[in-house]
Amino acid sequence: MWQRETFHDCANELECVSRSFRDAYTNNLDTDQQNKNKILMESSTKGIEILRILSLAIRSEQDYDEAFRNNTSSMSVGFLKNSVTDNDLNNILDNYQPSYCKRDDFKPLNLREALNKIAHVNPYKTSFFADNSVHDLILTGNKNHQNWIAVISIVNLCNVIKSLPDRTVKS
Repeated sequence: MWQRETFHDCANELECVSRSFRDAYTNNLDTDQQNKNKILMESSTKGIEILRILSLAIRSEQDYDEAFRNNTSSMSVGFLKNSVTDNDLNNILDNYQPSYCKRDDFKPLNLREALNKIAHVNPYKTSFFADNSVHDLILTGNKNHQNWIAVISIVNLCNVIKSLPDRTVKS
């Protein structure tokens, strides 16, 4: 297994995994359906692993390093909507298009909040949107008996992480 030593290493690997997923999903590969399905499954598994590593490592760094925390507080990687009804939640999961994030009822999602959403996602109610240039995760969860839905751009997440001072990933 490849050793992810730094935040930037993780972001670079996540970019590669996202590109592989998007290429398979959008049929940019000259391969059969069985191989495409294998790539989709493997890249999803790797992507989830990297996202979990990043969510723990960066949040920990933010908890104990004020300068690092201040450096990441305003960087948006997606959008969030709180107090979502079950009907709205299902509608967004089933019909998501990137234009949803431009609606007034979604607010920008900074890196810390996005990593918290990754850590506290309901694994049974998620979705994604992918095309040649966009790879959005649609995550849901519940906080204080209120549903939330978060849209996290993998492309933006990787760019923001690579803009941070690089740090060793502590296991």
